[in-house]
Amino acid sequence: MALIDLIAPPALGFNRFDTVFGDQVAQVKVVLDFPPAVDKAWLSRLANMPGVALSFHMVPSDPMDLLKALNKSVQEYTSRLHAGGDALSQSRWEQSLNNAKELLKKVDQESQKVYKTVLVILVVAPNAEELARRSREVEAACAGAGMKARTAVFRQEDGLKAAAPFGILPGDMEEFAGKEMPAETIAASYPWTASGVNHGHGTVIGRDSSGGLILIDRWEPPEGSGITNPNMNILGTSGGGKSFAVKTILLREYALGARILILDPEREYRKMCRELGGTWINAVGGKSIINPLEIRPVPDIDPDDEEENEKSRGPLASHLQRLKTFFQLYLPGLDDIERAELEDALLEAYRQKGIEWETRPEAVDQWPTVKDVYEQLKSKRLSVLFKSAVEGADSSLWLGQTSIPPISDFTVLDIRDLTDAADEVRKAQYFNILSYAWDLVREGRATGKKTFLVVDEAWLLADPNTPQAIGFLRDLSKRIRKYQGCLVIVTQNIVDFLAPELARLGQPVITNASQKLLMRQESRDLEALQELFKLSEAEVDLLANARKGEGLLLAGNQRVHTKIEAAPHEFEVIA
Repeated sequence: MALIDLIAPPALGFNRFDTVFGDQVAQVKVVLDFPPAVDKAWLSRLANMPGVALSFHMVPSDPMDLLKALNKSVQEYTSRLHAGGDALSQSRWEQSLNNAKELLKKVDQESQKVYKTVLVILVVAPNAEELARRSREVEAACAGAGMKARTAVFRQEDGLKAAAPFGILPGDMEEFAGKEMPAETIAASYPWTASGVNHGHGTVIGRDSSGGLILIDRWEPPEGSGITNPNMNILGTSGGGKSFAVKTILLREYALGARILILDPEREYRKMCRELGGTWINAVGGKSIINPLEIRPVPDIDPDDEEENEKSRGPLASHLQRLKTFFQLYLPGLDDIERAELEDALLEAYRQKGIEWETRPEAVDQWPTVKDVYEQLKSKRLSVLFKSAVEGADSSLWLGQTSIPPISDFTVLDIRDLTDAADEVRKAQYFNILSYAWDLVREGRATGKKTFLVVDEAWLLADPNTPQAIGFLRDLSKRIRKYQGCLVIVTQNIVDFLAPELARLGQPVITNASQKLLMRQESRDLEALQELFKLSEAEVDLLANARKGEGLLLAGNQRVHTKIEAAPHEFEVIA
């Protein structure tokens, strides 16, 4: 079979407004007007739209022709300004005059080359209805960028020749659609001029759509990158490659000397932890108890630190706020009177151990436990609800002093065994472990090591009845950088953070991180992300159909199609 038979469509027909390619339909448009001023990669939005291909033709032109046209424009705009008129017209003529003078300077004084350019847009779709929709989107995108795109009526055949990668530009296409441009404007049009992210140093995240490395320095990013904190969110549906991406990034950060702490509700990190000789802890009771009433020592902080107010009130006052959130998650049905009684019981339990508002944690030998609180309760209903934490199934989680073994530079706090527990127990213990890990991050500042705190399946804290839990995570994300820490949030249920009852606290959890890796999304979450991050049609299409390990990286003010890859020696550790 001849090569031409392999690549040629089964049928090809040209109509007034479109072209038929076998079972597909296409339409050729040309751009008739361009904006007076452009930014870098000003064609990137068009180039990244689904079903759209651009063909940019450049024919060398005599600069004198453009200079004559510009001189004429300057005279015309100056005359209209002198003629007067309403304020809006005057403002527009003045802007046009300034643009013409700027272009005149580039061509005359900077001696930039001038080209007669023709921009051809080919829109392809599976059917006429989809073609009409995409055609409207292309015209709207052009209008939004200051361009005017029109269908090449009765010129679809010539338009297809110009749009195809043959370097052919029919004379009549150049005649009615050609516009002179300086070389600088043409160079800035290429959509890949701002597609990659490479800081020259840092950690390799993956590869972009062109195969280039994505290299990010989260701690000392270059000026103008838009990266204001080291935090990273990895968002995507189950099976989209979130865990693979997290493990790959963490392995590389660990190799560079970082300390890793992971909250693992699905037991996905145990093999990796053991391969690296780390510490794996089953944090659901038994030998590894985290006593929620223990107040862990907090390192000294700077006078202007936002936690100074907590310090002045004493460690007990600060920790009491955590306990209120913990017990609201565990006992969500308490009324105001019962919550007040529980708070009184907590304070009395501390007093029985000789702990007052100003007592320093370092001076305490033994902390109260849930049993001490239970003994102070007077309400029969509250005692019944609390009993499971002291004598029932939940007693293995919290009854006793903290007995977590010493952590290492790679530590996994596993709560997989809570899968069958009641929802309120899972949330309360998750919050308890997160609080403990946050204290470890703050203590770790003294070691001089950077600490990565990975909060996997963070949606567990999204409880409309206890918004303080998400508030704690939001505050943690804002403060962690002061302790040489990086918060990595991994979650699939994005809409849980954006519920009306939680949006004020939950949305910043999603948006505050300077780096966001969006992987394959389900329709409901994708709609929320499209509105939240102003995703383009091409970006929505990417996230809806992304393969495992692929996604969209939002790094500061840059967005790039990303593919996570692991070297063979890395794959042995993380697979």
